[in-house]
Amino acid sequence: MASSKQEVQDILEQLVSIASRNLKHLDIQNNYHVIRELGDGGYGSVLMVKDKKTDQTMALKLLHRKKTTESSFLTEISTSFFLSSHPNIIGIYGVGFKTGEYFAYTQELASNGNLLSLIPSNDGLPEDIVKRCAVQISSALEFIESKGLVHMDIKPENILVFHKDCHLIKITDFGLSRVKGTITKTRSGSRSYMAPEMGKLTNEDTLVIDSSLDVWSFGVVLCCLLTGKSPWQSADPSDQAYCSFVEWQNNLQNMEPPSPWRRLPPQALKMFSSLLAIDCNRRSKCTEVLLVLDECWKEEFSKITTKVNSSEESGPTNISHRSVSTTSILSAKSYYLTSDSSHGEEPPDFRKDDIQYPAVFMDDEVSVYVGAEVEIG
Repeated sequence: MASSKQEVQDILEQLVSIASRNLKHLDIQNNYHVIRELGDGGYGSVLMVKDKKTDQTMALKLLHRKKTTESSFLTEISTSFFLSSHPNIIGIYGVGFKTGEYFAYTQELASNGNLLSLIPSNDGLPEDIVKRCAVQISSALEFIESKGLVHMDIKPENILVFHKDCHLIKITDFGLSRVKGTITKTRSGSRSYMAPEMGKLTNEDTLVIDSSLDVWSFGVVLCCLLTGKSPWQSADPSDQAYCSFVEWQNNLQNMEPPSPWRRLPPQALKMFSSLLAIDCNRRSKCTEVLLVLDECWKEEFSKITTKVNSSEESGPTNISHRSVSTTSILSAKSYYLTSDSSHGEEPPDFRKDDIQYPAVFMDDEVSVYVGAEVEIG
């Protein structure tokens, strides 16, 4: 379970102290065979390398020392190490080192790039693959929250792919992560996936860091995966596409959804209404997606989903209070983690008796934008 804010800070401080004592100068050429560059950005680059001692192929992340403080580097690798026991969070090797120009550390190599590279433009991924991703990302975010941390930069670029059909994906890049409950005065994260309460933060304001920030980004990522569309660049009143979405949310009975939301079936829209609630206090937990795995998320893939009845389609549903048996959830999770859509198998049904649909309180919900920027650190 989640520790107190002070306990988490104490643990990270201890890990940082250990990493600091072991931060040595190493020569990259003497220790690694550099195979090729995997990516670069303003803060550094990522290389594919082979360790000369172990012959193991891995990713080497380099951060410019002129742009990255030693303290922030040590905190990043300590946070990554602290969370690396989860199967859907990237594993790192060693405690990091420095060269004349860079801070550096090695981590697992993702053989299939990141989620952004897999998303077909204007179409999105097949529904079973999206649900497979949703199960794994929600599990990782639940684990991060249980450790008292918030990732702060969930986006497709920071989700690495270890299997072409996403049977294994892992969250990476903890450079912006913060302890839950701490206070910030500055915006943090990628604008396209930033929650509205973070986006409107000014120097005069403060914001308590909370896991709902990651839930928002998670909802944005899921919509990107489903639609391949970029409805706006930021959840800001100056963005016309965002304003259209807000207007629709305020007039659900009288307006058609704006693009790309009109391509999604009713049950998917209800899921996003909880994940992307403007009011962070009404935003659902990341694990709420597990309660709707048997619902249709994408029209063309409806053959493997449970058809909703007319009474359920008549109005929006607050999924944050549904009750589903643990056996049903585990069965559905197992299907989406192990199945191959080409086999034509059908997912397990949840028992309808296990699900309650209470009244909903709809709020101003938000949409998505797929950023193509390469950000390191």
